[in-house]
Amino acid sequence: MSHASKLAASSQFVVCLAGHIDHGKSSLVRALTGGIVDRLPEEKRRGMTIDLGFAHFDADGIRFALTDVPGHEGFIRTMVAGASGVDAALLVVAADDSVMPQTREHLAILDLLAIRTGVIAITKCDLADDEQLELVEMEVAELVESTCLAGAPVIEVSTESGLGVAEVRQALVDAARHAPPRSAADPRFRLPVDRAFSPAGQGAVVTGTVWHGTARAGDTLVLLPDATPVRIRRLQSQGADVETVSAGQRAAVNLAGIKAADIRRGDELVTPHAFEPSRRVLVRLRVLPGAAHALRHRQSVRIHLGANQATAQVLLGQGRHEAPPGEEAFAILRCTKPIVAAYGQPFILRQLSPEETIGGGSIVAPVLRPSDRLNHCLAVAQALSDEKPHTRLAAYIDLRREAAFDEATPSRIGLDRQQFESAIDRLVTQRAAYRANGPQPTYVTAGRFAELKQQMVKCCQAELIRRQPARLVPVAVVLSAMDRQASPGVLDGVLGELTARGELVRRGDRVGLPSGADLSNRQRQLLDALLAECVEGGAMPPTLKEFAARRGCTQKDLEPLVQVAVDEGRLVRISPEMAITAEAVAGLQQDLADYFQLHPAAKIGEIRQRWGMTRKHAVPIFEFFDRQQVTARAGDLHTAGPRILVPIDETVL
Repeated sequence: MSHASKLAASSQFVVCLAGHIDHGKSSLVRALTGGIVDRLPEEKRRGMTIDLGFAHFDADGIRFALTDVPGHEGFIRTMVAGASGVDAALLVVAADDSVMPQTREHLAILDLLAIRTGVIAITKCDLADDEQLELVEMEVAELVESTCLAGAPVIEVSTESGLGVAEVRQALVDAARHAPPRSAADPRFRLPVDRAFSPAGQGAVVTGTVWHGTARAGDTLVLLPDATPVRIRRLQSQGADVETVSAGQRAAVNLAGIKAADIRRGDELVTPHAFEPSRRVLVRLRVLPGAAHALRHRQSVRIHLGANQATAQVLLGQGRHEAPPGEEAFAILRCTKPIVAAYGQPFILRQLSPEETIGGGSIVAPVLRPSDRLNHCLAVAQALSDEKPHTRLAAYIDLRREAAFDEATPSRIGLDRQQFESAIDRLVTQRAAYRANGPQPTYVTAGRFAELKQQMVKCCQAELIRRQPARLVPVAVVLSAMDRQASPGVLDGVLGELTARGELVRRGDRVGLPSGADLSNRQRQLLDALLAECVEGGAMPPTLKEFAARRGCTQKDLEPLVQVAVDEGRLVRISPEMAITAEAVAGLQQDLADYFQLHPAAKIGEIRQRWGMTRKHAVPIFEFFDRQQVTARAGDLHTAGPRILVPIDETVL
């Protein structure tokens, strides 16, 4: 890139010239700008444009960036790359040739790409008489009647005499003045690469039109789909060095960290984490009315997206076998390589053989995962394409199963953070979505939340059956069994809802059903006897081994029964050998709290004498309190722990 003066014009307006081969596009560019866009030796030898050409002119404080695209049918894919992301179209029709096949195809592509405005130039007027000109104008008017260029000014031009050139320039100025402005609020930088080369001694340079966002020299960006980090060395726009490039500008970007040979047309230079490549995209497509055949389910096509292209298979699903000419349909495109897309981005579909444009459409979901089922994607597609943010967001959450706002959300759904939060607040208020709080709030639909509640109850039931006769199971076991169903924050919310409504009961780190344990008569008798002896013994109950010996059973027989009593909050497991009633433990804890208000520390022997118990009971009780931070041990001394006043139900860790 050469050193040049700073860009003088205050804004840029990118215009794509389109039309049939040899209709005078390059000559019109030369007349408008004084520049020559056919730069390749083969272009000069063959006398036609075969790659994208670029030139510019300034008028009325606006810099017009002209992109000349090939008019030959063999270079339609290059034409699509040049026409994507521009502000306006300049359709060129030669007066001596009138409307030709590539005129129609180029116009159809411009229409599918949702070009917002444009101008029509009837060139070579010096080669046609008045009657021929009138006929050409009638054919052009009929051609554009139902397209994006309906109502566009039609100007007679001769680049030989200069006729109409000033009028074309003024019409472009008028189009720029009345065109909707590009959004300046989107911070995500995106530049689809249409050229990559390596000037001597300067490293890799890429060019393209900035679709949105701003980049500065020194910024670190990512080149997708390979996710290669790169740094901007220098920037140019229309041949002049600049400090920044922004939405709507043609830009040349000198990159560090990559070789030009490793960059392909269609790669995307973007803000890190803002876009995600994918092989599967959900689309709303339209088959051209003039298409020779219907678009069939599982048909292989070529998708043109920005400056990129890929072979893809069309999946219509839901029992639909084809989309006839003139009709719309939702579909999944399964591509042979990762592509980068954003919500609402237009695309073109062409047949593989014979190569001709058969339709196009817009992206509804730019990133589909392997687990996303075809029919489910198509079922939510209509809502995903809805203009109302809350409807679209609800469908997006349904598709994702749960969602949170992150850096890539705007490209996935077309909503910025403010729009996302406004829409989600409405869904939560209407109880159409549930918010799981955390460092990053996560959302699920109300229907999905209800499904997760049912699944968690069933999971708990299954674990209780496996662990009979336990009444409760570890919370961690239940959550682990469902970790593929939802994120931890959502699962915590589901558990909280179930326990708040009494559908599950929770004690500490264990959870179960409110119906209680299923015990046999023998087990119930043993449990009742154990509880009676523990109540009678108070802080000094019999050990489990002693009780089992008196009752003619084993300690192993008692284990599930002790767990039932613990789960019901009637016993506290002090040690493998001992369980004490919750009331007795609470009394001991309160006595310690009272004692430590008057004494800074105590030995076990001092407290044992105070309680009137043997070391057989005192030692395991203090070890239990140490573990639960009710007390703290330093050598032989015990002091009040940080949880000395926390009720025992909340203390067990």
